[in-house]
Amino acid sequence: MIIEKIIGSIADFQHEGLETDKVLLDHHDMERSHQKMISEGGEKLAVSLDHGEKLFRGAVLYKDEKKMIVVDMIPEDALEIRPEGNRQWAKAAFNIGNMHQPAYIYDDCIVIPYDAIMENLLNSIGVAFTRCERKLDGEKATHVVGGQHHHHHHHHHDD
Repeated sequence: MIIEKIIGSIADFQHEGLETDKVLLDHHDMERSHQKMISEGGEKLAVSLDHGEKLFRGAVLYKDEKKMIVVDMIPEDALEIRPEGNRQWAKAAFNIGNMHQPAYIYDDCIVIPYDAIMENLLNSIGVAFTRCERKLDGEKATHVVGGQHHHHHHHHHDD
């Protein structure tokens, strides 16, 4: 089955009482607009979304009169970072960005995929964190425009 469009959100169809078949993805797969996957019910899907269309937790990929196939996420090994105060938030955010880590923002924390180097870094700068298993479904903090990532460095030389 080839999927070229997301039909809607699971909330749009909950009143229809359909059976739900899930495709379980990690945070890397959620970013991919072209991929093959198999649902828990054994349905083989090839997803090929238009540029700019993104998968999301609860996205309905297929629906008929009996069932719908919905995107969900698997819990992943992660660091749940809970800075206290503006200074710690700034230190945590700067270092996560500097290490080019994907980060997911929640109201009370930042969550990143587990990384031993980041674990050591967070310890060294004194920011509280917990290693846990959780779905990385928060607001993605790193938005890359046009698929390119550039650092712009401006140098001012005083004569």
